[in-house]
Amino acid sequence: MKYPLAAACALGILMSATTGAVQSDPGHVDTALAAVDSAKALAKAGRGTLLRVGSILSSDDNSHDDVIVVLDYPILRDMKPGMVLILAKQGCEPIDECLIARRVTQVTDKYGVETEPYGGAEGLLLTQIKATLLGSVAYAVDLNTGAIRDLRGDRDHPTTVREAVTREEARTRRAASTDASTGGA
Repeated sequence: MKYPLAAACALGILMSATTGAVQSDPGHVDTALAAVDSAKALAKAGRGTLLRVGSILSSDDNSHDDVIVVLDYPILRDMKPGMVLILAKQGCEPIDECLIARRVTQVTDKYGVETEPYGGAEGLLLTQIKATLLGSVAYAVDLNTGAIRDLRGDRDHPTTVREAVTREEARTRRAASTDASTGGA
């Protein structure tokens, strides 16, 4: 299978739908599966990866959001204020409790990347934590509604699958032509 992570996400959705953790009406399952298909199309068009992040992008501490994000590979020189980063706490289990969303506030040569909590799901950090950067969020796809949000840079607006795929394909072509003209460096 070409997209094992997407298949695992779809399996997780179906399993949670049958155990009652997510609404189990057939319409909800259809919406969730269509949302997974949208996320797969976006990842394929933009060379991204998929990650189910649950409710960490929500500003509500008690949110029941269920979101899949399309992650871009994090390149420091490409980071800009407004980007949303997903990190995983090291030595933490279960994974549902280990993800952190942070918004880039500043990128400087002296201090590197400065961030602030994104939404309210992270809570107050009283101690320093060690985490691994998984990627920057390009798109967030809500499994409950099928809504897609473009979260690249300072954007945070709804979009359609067609618009997002067109943007990602154009971005991928530009990156490929830049790589070819610089000899892959």
